Amino acid sequence: MELRQLRYFVAVAEELHFTRAAARLNLAQSALSSQIRQLEAEVGGPLLVRSTRRVMLTPGGAALLEDARELLALADGSLDRVRALCRGEAGRLVLGTLGPAPGALLAALLGRLSSSHPDVRVEVRAFDFTEAFAGLLEQHADLAFVYMPLEHRAIEFVPLLSEPRTVVLPAGHRLARRKRLRPRNLAGETFITQPPEVQEPWRDYWALAPELGERPRISPHYGDKLEDWLRLIANGEGVDTAPAIISRYYAWPELAYVPLVDAAPATLALARRRDGDHPLADEVLALVLEIVHHLDLPGTTVVAPRP
Repeated sequence: MELRQLRYFVAVAEELHFTRAAARLNLAQSALSSQIRQLEAEVGGPLLVRSTRRVMLTPGGAALLEDARELLALADGSLDRVRALCRGEAGRLVLGTLGPAPGALLAALLGRLSSSHPDVRVEVRAFDFTEAFAGLLEQHADLAFVYMPLEHRAIEFVPLLSEPRTVVLPAGHRLARRKRLRPRNLAGETFITQPPEVQEPWRDYWALAPELGERPRISPHYGDKLEDWLRLIANGEGVDTAPAIISRYYAWPELAYVPLVDAAPATLALARRRDGDHPLADEVLALVLEIVHHLDLPGTTVVAPRP
């Protein structure tokens, strides 16, 4: 039994007239009659009583009509939902964040998506440090805001904004009251880094290994999550560097933030799977590129390509 045959049968049953049903279906009457006969052969009995004057439903036909309407409605509804998903007009879009993305950027993006795709549920999910790759590759998120340097052959990274870094210290640290710090001022410090699963170049970058010419002393303790990492620093276990934006989102009294100079900046990027199939991925990237070129964020430099 095919959905097409059920659709033909419903048309005849509702019209109770083969000519009108054929016209409604834009089908030749002979073809319609042939399909109904095939359907009756499959169910094993007549569904319609035909005469020269009228068409009537048999008891079997009446029962099938009710079920056929439900089946067709279910099939049509499913097809509509899938088509909407393929057009990006329904479903869910998950944005991951590894570290705090600028609120103005996120707010503008969410507002634009809400207006253009009201049927799409957009969720923002904070990544653990170990989820920089896994969050995307295991499809816990469709796109993600991350901080460079990161590399993965299955993931595309599009740089967006560059900003200075800050040194994160315990509030009582001897350097906490300095107006600015240089890498050489931190040469003897113990750094709080991220789990071993995180790429080594990424951990070295934030621990200033390129600027110091060697890897500094690393604490045996590390934070899987951003707040766990900050808590270790607040407890006096060590120091680290971070994007300057973090000082605006985590102004804890136990922490001090001192601007870092003479060091490579922090670069925010949008990451997505190279083989990602979310229908909105390209549109979200284009929106983000458009938004960052119109944002006025003090202290940041736009490094994104033009949309």
